[in-house]
Amino acid sequence: MFRKIFAIMCALMILCSLNYAAAKKIVAVMPLENVSGYDEEKVAEIMTEQLTAAIYSAGTYTLVERAQLGAILREQGFQNIAVDPSRAVELGKLSGADYTLVGKVTTAFIEPNPTATTIATIGSVLGLGGIADTAGGFVHKYKGRIGFEYRLVDNTTGEILTAKLVEGNKSGSSVAAAFNNACKDAAENFLKDIDSVNPFRARVAEISGGDIYIDRGSDSGLRRGETLIVVRETSPIIVNEKVVGMKQSEVGKIKVVEAYSDYAICRAEGTLSVHRGDIVKRS
Repeated sequence: MFRKIFAIMCALMILCSLNYAAAKKIVAVMPLENVSGYDEEKVAEIMTEQLTAAIYSAGTYTLVERAQLGAILREQGFQNIAVDPSRAVELGKLSGADYTLVGKVTTAFIEPNPTATTIATIGSVLGLGGIADTAGGFVHKYKGRIGFEYRLVDNTTGEILTAKLVEGNKSGSSVAAAFNNACKDAAENFLKDIDSVNPFRARVAEISGGDIYIDRGSDSGLRRGETLIVVRETSPIIVNEKVVGMKQSEVGKIKVVEAYSDYAICRAEGTLSVHRGDIVKRS
């Protein structure tokens, strides 16, 4: 009896681990190449770091560890240079990743923030030299902009899942801060793009007072403060006498107030009639 129970427990553990792995694809983020012409040698490195941090914090994917990836790149002869795109899939497979991200920084520059410049000019004309310093706490002196092209490749099929140009624009109190903020903005925009590759979809599991419980949480990349759309399946879509899907109508929006590993608590934005079983998607 004990052996049977032990065998069942092992089988359940394996099944759970397989389901978890299926839900979270592994991504290898290859070092980006800098072709922007911007002479700051760490441009691509900073953008790569911000991409890695954004993917990690989102929780939707599992990342190949940088140390492991670095060791593979060195073994294959890549040192302090960008990865050859034609070999990205091969390197991704060596790391055990499902997907490989490869790309290049195409645009990068820092410029004086026009708003801060205007304030300084007005202060000079009016003889108020300190106005620029006072405004500095509210208006940053520099504006950063970065753009990078990327391709997300399926290592099993070699298919390009998505390929786009993403940009980030942010200001900062210094050149370094403006550039880092722009990179972070671009990384967040990138996350919105790849959501279509591994889309978020949940169901309303329970409703208690104003609390709406959904059956997916932080393990699926859900974060506190996110706004989600609730839709309801209405009638079947029939093609050639077969049901191929369900028609959907939007009910409204809900906001995540607490995100746990495998479920989340949300609250309605406005007056909504949410039902158990309703579908929840990202906006």
